[in-house]
Amino acid sequence: MDQLILLNVFALCYLVYAGLFRTAIKIGVVMAVTLGFYDYLLITDQQWIKFLGLLCFLILRFGPIITMARVLQEVPTGRLMAALQLLKLPKNLILTVVVTLRFFPIIKLENDTIQMSARLRGLSYSQPKNWLRPLRAFEYTFVPLMMRTMKITDELTASAMTKGIDCPGKRTSIYQTGFTVRDLVLVLFFFSYVVFIFSFKFLEV
Repeated sequence: MDQLILLNVFALCYLVYAGLFRTAIKIGVVMAVTLGFYDYLLITDQQWIKFLGLLCFLILRFGPIITMARVLQEVPTGRLMAALQLLKLPKNLILTVVVTLRFFPIIKLENDTIQMSARLRGLSYSQPKNWLRPLRAFEYTFVPLMMRTMKITDELTASAMTKGIDCPGKRTSIYQTGFTVRDLVLVLFFFSYVVFIFSFKFLEV
């Protein structure tokens, strides 16, 4: 658990380094509440809430990954692709990473639009009267979201084809990307931090 806490602390520090102060505060509050609740579950005798310990553990486990993905979402698509191409990664892998990072924010916006429309009709899951009918609220949210997802997928594919994503030649970019001294310092700090984290495991033994 100590290793997870330190990894989450590093992820929050990287958010601050990237200038995402509000996001760092929000995620920090969520992690602090989750950790506090997890510690409470370890000492409580109430068995009916102990199953929430797994949920808290999963939040702490995937917290650093979600936090790093949040940073990458702020990077322009062209810059991100140019940087990944410099690493000589396969094109299919690059496309998967870029599309995935752009897909979830779009889905969130679409869900907000659907809920706004459903709220006007009294069908939103955010309205207490629909909590007694969860299946209906789920249906009125899930079905239009899936339809929009299929349409968005087609739009993303058409957009990528228009930009020449399937061109077999070498792609160029308007972004100047490279490995700077600041990047080197950050990488060295990251590996030093990882060694420091896993040293706890050997010290405990």
